[in-house]
Amino acid sequence: MLRQSKWYPFLLSLIVALLLAAPAKFEASEKAVTRGEFVKQLITTMDVDVKEEVKNLTFTDVDSELAPYVEAALRLGIATGKTETTFAPNEKITREQAYVFLIRSLQLRDHYSAEKLKRFKDFPAVGQWSQEYLAAAVELDLLKGYTDQTIRPHQAITSSQAAAMLNRYNTNIEKITFIHTNDTHGRILYNDKNGEMGFAKISQIVNDVRKKNKQTLLVDLGDTFHGTTYVNLNEGQAVVDIMNGMKYDAMVPGNHDFNYGQNRLLALKNMVQFPIVSGNIYKDGQPFLPAYTIKEVAGKKIALVGLTATDTAVKTNPAGIVGITFADEEATLKQIVQHLKGQADHIVVLSHSGLKTDEKLANSVQGVDLILGGHSHDTIEVPKKFKYAYVSQAFEYGKAVGQTNLLFHKGKLIGVNGFLYRDSSNKQEDAMIQQIVQKYKNEVDATLQQVIANISVDLDGERENVRTKETNLGNLIADAMRSALNTDVALTNGGGIRASIPKGDVTRNHVLTTLPFANTLVKLSITGADLKKALEHGVRLYPEQNGGFPHVSGIRFTFDATKPAGERITNVEINGQPLDETKTYTLATNDFLAKGGDGYTMFTNGTIEFDSGELLSSIVISYLQNNKPIPNVEGRITVIAQ
Repeated sequence: MLRQSKWYPFLLSLIVALLLAAPAKFEASEKAVTRGEFVKQLITTMDVDVKEEVKNLTFTDVDSELAPYVEAALRLGIATGKTETTFAPNEKITREQAYVFLIRSLQLRDHYSAEKLKRFKDFPAVGQWSQEYLAAAVELDLLKGYTDQTIRPHQAITSSQAAAMLNRYNTNIEKITFIHTNDTHGRILYNDKNGEMGFAKISQIVNDVRKKNKQTLLVDLGDTFHGTTYVNLNEGQAVVDIMNGMKYDAMVPGNHDFNYGQNRLLALKNMVQFPIVSGNIYKDGQPFLPAYTIKEVAGKKIALVGLTATDTAVKTNPAGIVGITFADEEATLKQIVQHLKGQADHIVVLSHSGLKTDEKLANSVQGVDLILGGHSHDTIEVPKKFKYAYVSQAFEYGKAVGQTNLLFHKGKLIGVNGFLYRDSSNKQEDAMIQQIVQKYKNEVDATLQQVIANISVDLDGERENVRTKETNLGNLIADAMRSALNTDVALTNGGGIRASIPKGDVTRNHVLTTLPFANTLVKLSITGADLKKALEHGVRLYPEQNGGFPHVSGIRFTFDATKPAGERITNVEINGQPLDETKTYTLATNDFLAKGGDGYTMFTNGTIEFDSGELLSSIVISYLQNNKPIPNVEGRITVIAQ
């Protein structure tokens, strides 16, 4: 035994010093983590869906293996490059930098005072740019200082420290996850060419997330029951079976969910095994649907409040919404929030009102935490923070699926983060849901062979004809469009007509082969001047083939092919009367052209009076089934001076 002597205090202090120095020596010998390695670890910890291949990354120093993780970090606002062309993936990352990346990933709702850092001896060494991030890390129990009350912000972080940090991230931050779909418009099938995942792949994504986090809710933001032949022919029943199989928690109806009429929507509501909610729809002054549903998740009551776009009145068939009104979203939401006080811990809005409305609500309605949206088909890669709430939306047609997380620390909501899933070869299909999809595909495919009409002439849809001149098929399609909406005139593009229809028995498949695109019928109000500009635009390339060549109804026009483009139209008649450039006409066209497709930008000057949501193929099938007259090539378009 060492005897107490004058050397004892010295030896004791030496032993303590050596013990304190041991961790520093261990850290010095342990591998330091690089920027690239840390970003990969963080993105992996967050379970972000990374791209299989990244082709457009501007950094020249990032290899193909790391690129998907760097791209994800950039997309989610977590990391930035060192310069415009370099990321410095092999540079050691400091503790300060690592915590900044970590806190950015949380998308915190509140600011944190740098006062939290002043208890550390080396607080002055923390950069001004990173103080709030590190203060948040301390407050959220993510940053643990050393025993000597230092942070050591400029010290390279070691692999064990990074692992401990990310473990605290998983342990200290509780997550309630929303998987959200919107504007699928009946795209139940996988479509590799269009990037549409289909519900079987989407379901497998949901299954995987639920396995990792039982605190997961699956919601839909509308325009779901209608849109393709595979759901239209069964009036949404296919979607009901799929959504029930996937165990959705709630949905809000979109404008096109009224396309089968209000009674059918109520019937679908009774078939699904989850609530369909919307608080601003009234029938004869009474609520049409429940305004909200409350889900208890992780001991918290989450109110899911539905809102449907007020412009549904002009974006679905008026016959289907007789007696129904759509109240102002903001006024409605404020009333519901007030009503929910004391009943719910958090409010999440399921909105089919469009991004502009969602952003307005997020800035004006206190008490809402998150708005998950649809209707405007916007792509929001990471939830956007506004004054009161965060907003997210996941593109369209199942080309993206959203994951948005409510983040909690010690029971308090601290932030909202998330990302979008997209199709990739490593995504699998849920076999159970695929069976349901295949069942309806088989049924519909058999239906497609059904005869819907018999015609006595060939309908000319040959490419070289529909892109250069009037044909009887082009006339028939335009007549069907005009008849369906009872407009003054109709115009569609030759590029949308992809095949002829032979005389004799006509099947649904004949029409779908001729009109394979998911173009829908739209009613515009447009001036005579813009209508003339549209005709000039349509014949500008003649005699060259042009996908924008116009096929018309209610219009007769003449153009001189020897004159310069833009000066070719010599005469236009509207239903037998000279075109009045100052008059406003109603025009039936397809949604592609209405949005300026094929260069018809003048149509964007008009007003969309009604978006039917009906496929052109369905319009033509109905026209043929009703034995409407088949037009000849009758001189609607006359070419002179050839």
